[in-house]
Amino acid sequence: MLVSTLFTVLAAGIATAAPVGRRDVTLDAAATAEAQKFDASAMRAFTATTIKTSNGKCLSVNPFSGDFRENLTPVNVVDCNGSKNQTWDVITSGVHNNVKGQALIVSSLTNACLNFDPRRNAGNQVLLFSCGGRADGGGQVTDSQLFAFNGGSGPQTLTPQSGKNAVCLNVKNGLIDQTACGNANELFTFGGKANTGTNTKATTPAAVTTKAAATTKAAATTKAATATKIKVSGAGATTTAQAPTKNNAAPTATTPVKVSGAGGTLNPTAVAEAQQKDNSATRAATGVEIKDSTGQCLSIDETAGDFRENLIPVAVKKCDGSAGQKFDFITKGVHNNKDGKTLIVSSLTNGCLSFDPRRGNDKIHIFSCGGRADGSGQVTDSQLFPFSAATLTKAGPLAPSNQQNTCFVNTNGFLQPSDCNVAGPAANQLFTVGSASAAPPAAGNGNAQTTKAPAVTTAAPATKTTAAATATTPIKVSGAGGTLNPTAVAESHPRDNTATRAATGVQLKTSDGQCLSVDETAGDFRENLIPINIKKCDGSAGQKFDFITKGVHNDQAGKTLIVSSLTNGCLNFDDRRAAGDQVIIFSCGGRADGSGQVNNSQLFPFTAADLKAPYALTPSNANGVCFVNNNGRLSNVNCDAAKPSANQLFTIAA
Repeated sequence: MLVSTLFTVLAAGIATAAPVGRRDVTLDAAATAEAQKFDASAMRAFTATTIKTSNGKCLSVNPFSGDFRENLTPVNVVDCNGSKNQTWDVITSGVHNNVKGQALIVSSLTNACLNFDPRRNAGNQVLLFSCGGRADGGGQVTDSQLFAFNGGSGPQTLTPQSGKNAVCLNVKNGLIDQTACGNANELFTFGGKANTGTNTKATTPAAVTTKAAATTKAAATTKAATATKIKVSGAGATTTAQAPTKNNAAPTATTPVKVSGAGGTLNPTAVAEAQQKDNSATRAATGVEIKDSTGQCLSIDETAGDFRENLIPVAVKKCDGSAGQKFDFITKGVHNNKDGKTLIVSSLTNGCLSFDPRRGNDKIHIFSCGGRADGSGQVTDSQLFPFSAATLTKAGPLAPSNQQNTCFVNTNGFLQPSDCNVAGPAANQLFTVGSASAAPPAAGNGNAQTTKAPAVTTAAPATKTTAAATATTPIKVSGAGGTLNPTAVAESHPRDNTATRAATGVQLKTSDGQCLSVDETAGDFRENLIPINIKKCDGSAGQKFDFITKGVHNDQAGKTLIVSSLTNGCLNFDDRRAAGDQVIIFSCGGRADGSGQVNNSQLFPFTAADLKAPYALTPSNANGVCFVNNNGRLSNVNCDAAKPSANQLFTIAA
């Protein structure tokens, strides 16, 4: 979640602040998860706020500048840029603070505490360290991390309790350092408004979701399965992460997401570890419905399980086109190495359909693929189902591989096991795989993670993501940075789960029947600036798009975003760029780091009729401009938008 300009500033700040040099480290995901735990029980006076110096600069963290656990990380002072690196929580009570009138200053990005250690060399005494003062996260409360706090936003000094009121933090050579109290540059201001009343108990801020997905953090001391080491351009480090594509129910800074099962509230850190999307997988179908013999759909509610989105029951409901009724069929991947078998994976949660005969009335549920609650499992036959070419075209049973003569069936609105003859199942034990329902969706308030219009999805032929990383191979990209940075990608391209989607996972075809196609390795390290190629339609993930008519990045009636289903980036027109390179995929909202809101360079005219009729791609930020196939790449030409020529028309197809 780092912007490229920030890399330069951070590197310069660290390099000039002797004796603290830039570190070349490899983050250990398991050790980091153990050392930097999020305190969900804590009282926070501020959540994800900025801390500004007396001259208006911001305290900022580069998580790759510490050690392998994200300990001993210096705190830089740089121009404010709105990135997650510059966000902080102020904790007045919690696991690591039991002292009234004192506060922990915690990085919202890394979960580490601001720490003063006079035993270290001068100039290297103020660093971020595991809260509690133990490198492995086993500490409780330490006065080196407690700072006097009166509940206000300041300006105020940051005085560590261990300094006996004689030490104040200050700014020196672009870093937070310590000095004797009494200077103007010792005053700091918290940028946000203090939480009122009894402060806020939060499960985890939204910033943690992306960070956790990138570093595979866990709420417990579990070990990550296999980590992908990916070079981080300009940061002098590698991070153990796989590029995430899921943004799970991230709560606001003050509103926990309640769940029905263990834990009580969703823990995005634990979810990110437990429910990782397998981008290397071969998918025989993506985003499809599974219907029982009565035409109802299997349905998932991600809040009906535990804090990790495990143990979610599988309901059988009227088909409504919602995200919870979409599934992927994975015939080969990290969690499936068996020929003739498939995983059935929730497109919403990335969890696998699972059968556990040891359980009570909830033997069938959604569980972390691989069968381990923390996401560290490999392959389990409790999640494997028979698969053949007929699976996608003919009715058949859902028969788990870990128990013979068992078929799933709708029992009182939930999927339950029943005895069966798998070769000759009963009618009520048959299910069909199909596209989204054409029935109108259920009414809602726009806040649920549902598709608000009849979604057009496709059961594509088996496809494989092109940017599959091995455990030791960085993902090369064509543009700036040289290699994909999953942390930055996760920040730049969060999925808008609140959005209204008029179509999901559809193809956009040119007048000669070719498809718009996206290669996520053809852009920069954030998956920005990706060109849109025109290729023969092949059903791959890079040729799928969502039409978003309302959401975080679209508040305009009669307009749509056209979003890559693969990268979550938006189709974008920027006439400031060189000719031939003005039509690209870019972070929705128009800011490279994902912090943008609504930008008319990404909005296109849209009515319901556009789903069936030939459609001109005319960006809202330019009059008389249409997109067109120009030598195999989507480009722009002048046009009469009311009467576009034939080669300026596109069709939407499932």
